[in-house]
Amino acid sequence: MLFGAGTGTIVGLACGGGDEDDSRPAVLEHVARSVAAPAFTALHDRAEALVTAMDALCATPDAGALTAAQAAWSDERDAWAHVLPFGFGPLPPEVNALDFWPVRVDSVEDAVAGAPATADAAYLGTLGVSAKGMPALEYLLWGDGLGDPLVPLQDPRRCSYARVLAADIAARTDALNTAWTDGYADALATAGHGSAVYDSLKAGVDEVVNKSIDACLTMVKGKLDNPLGNLTGAAEDPTLMESRFSGHTRADLEANLAGVWAVYHGADPDAPAAGISVLVQEVDAKLDERVRAQYARALEVLTAVPEPLTATLLADRSAVQLARDELDTFRRMLKLDVASALGVTLALSDNDGD
Repeated sequence: MLFGAGTGTIVGLACGGGDEDDSRPAVLEHVARSVAAPAFTALHDRAEALVTAMDALCATPDAGALTAAQAAWSDERDAWAHVLPFGFGPLPPEVNALDFWPVRVDSVEDAVAGAPATADAAYLGTLGVSAKGMPALEYLLWGDGLGDPLVPLQDPRRCSYARVLAADIAARTDALNTAWTDGYADALATAGHGSAVYDSLKAGVDEVVNKSIDACLTMVKGKLDNPLGNLTGAAEDPTLMESRFSGHTRADLEANLAGVWAVYHGADPDAPAAGISVLVQEVDAKLDERVRAQYARALEVLTAVPEPLTATLLADRSAVQLARDELDTFRRMLKLDVASALGVTLALSDNDGD
């Protein structure tokens, strides 16, 4: 059994006790097979639904079809945001092609203008990442807010390009899902026991905890500090927010936080803990309580910020800043307290100065 020794060191982890006394294999298996793999399957399933919705929109470009396509995009975006803590393994090479933002509107418009009458994967392959992915498709589905987005999509060339973006997203998420379900979940679940990727249980735990911290860092620094102007002292800039055309910015952050929580608590928020929390409870139950309280606080404050965040940023900057601060407190708790309690070696990528 793992236990604390009064110094925050986990004796079972440090001494490499037998599996019957070590909760790490079960935790890593849960994170791999019950959290990560299903999340990537959902990501691909929703991408396929998005392609179907785009087919319908391009066949009959009316208001109902556009609403359905926008809803399908939002569902896919939620699924994408949920996999943020799994920024390792097969995911990193696909990130830019799936999620390049802020959107470069000129790049998307140039891609549409240069597209053949029926855009295809070969044409898309000639373009850079700024003309691809979910943000580019979001812009095409919602427009710039200055007119009815349906009108330009009634141009077959434009709708065809939007449709091929959805097909590319589906192909890439299919590859990610296959990689996770056919091998990478096994690699993480068997860390230290025959894994081709993680030669020790510690390496597996380190990966999972570090990437949860990185996910929180992305939320705080990339998604909130940049538009708030905190990094440069500049004025607030809503154009630096993700999902700004759809008004989905807060939903992205909520799904990001839910993904991190699934790693920490477990796949089912209503079931007993099965994720990293299990390890924390064994060494410092009070710390686990503090993490849970701070997660609840961060979620409460975040969900209280009115959408669209692009408008709230200008109308009530303090509300966005408060959400940022509570999320950062949660991040720092994972980095400074949880990582220390579990003996995690922090990755150099988390270079925020804490």
